[in-house]
Amino acid sequence: MAPMLTLKPFQKEALESLKSHPHTLLIAPTGSGKSLIFQRYLLQNRKRARAIFISPLNALARQQESRFRSLGLKVAQGVSVAGSGPPDGPGVWILNPEKLCRRFINEAREWRPNLLIVDEAHCIGEWGESFRPEFQKIPSLVADLKIQRSFWCTATLPWEAFIEIKQQIPGELRILGAFSMPERLQIHRLKSRPFERMDQLHAILESRQASSGMIFVNTRQSSERVQSYLEHWGIASIFYHAGMSAEERQALEARLESHRESGESIWVVATSAFGMGMDYPFLQTCILFEPSFSLLALAQALGRVGRAGRDAKAFVFWHEDDFLRQEWVASSSARNRSRLNQVRDWCSSGDDPRFSLEKFFNEGYA
Repeated sequence: MAPMLTLKPFQKEALESLKSHPHTLLIAPTGSGKSLIFQRYLLQNRKRARAIFISPLNALARQQESRFRSLGLKVAQGVSVAGSGPPDGPGVWILNPEKLCRRFINEAREWRPNLLIVDEAHCIGEWGESFRPEFQKIPSLVADLKIQRSFWCTATLPWEAFIEIKQQIPGELRILGAFSMPERLQIHRLKSRPFERMDQLHAILESRQASSGMIFVNTRQSSERVQSYLEHWGIASIFYHAGMSAEERQALEARLESHRESGESIWVVATSAFGMGMDYPFLQTCILFEPSFSLLALAQALGRVGRAGRDAKAFVFWHEDDFLRQEWVASSSARNRSRLNQVRDWCSSGDDPRFSLEKFFNEGYA
């Protein structure tokens, strides 16, 4: 069994809330140790806890499954292609929203879970409207499955998303923590036309030869195109997106682990499918090659670097032309139009980029 680390003050408070309150939502920085809270609770209640663990990405599900097993917990993996039913008796059942709602809902009722853990809870608001609609059903499952206790964790959660969750959960939803960017992360907004960016990207990478990092783009095609330029420049790199097979993604994750151990430089060109919940503190530069479709997605990308108190830099390329090109995304709903306008306002603002992001995410809670 893997040793358990000493809890920080915020983790102790969240663990006590998980024990004494029916429903707890924790907002804490990426890499701060949110997982340790529910892991500790499950260990302390291993003889009675029947926990459904909701994971948005298969890579995160694999990471958590490995961690749960190392702690000696009984685990069932329902996210894989084959997918399995719940554990025999108490344990942890790892699922994504689609598998739970479409395939295993009857088995879940029969298993009678008494704890729901939702990792990366911001996906309910960010993905639930059109991309992966089953995410919006997760809060209502607390009442549907008669789950007495739930724990929701994320690094970023706009006020409107919190209200959506709160309105569907029976009983009190206690909220802890606040949004904050990594303390030693420097954020630079770079206004440039799209056709100028490849040269600017090359200049940034040349100036940071010894560092490793991430370059975020908005489409799968862009991730492969940009990575081909890095390959041409002789820069060690990989591309990563949701269209890759499970085997391809696991091979790339293994390559990243080898670079973590060796200290050799590597760059990941990826869509938002990469990074969420993944622990790669050696990646210390984040470049948004184009603006994200929402401030939540933008903050999630920037929060991938600067972990463990390390110095880090982030660069956000933007231009009015980007938002003209992205209007097709915003046209589907008033909410999407509002989100895109918020990104435009942040990019063009003269305010400190860190301050304006923290103000946006914390305003409603204050």
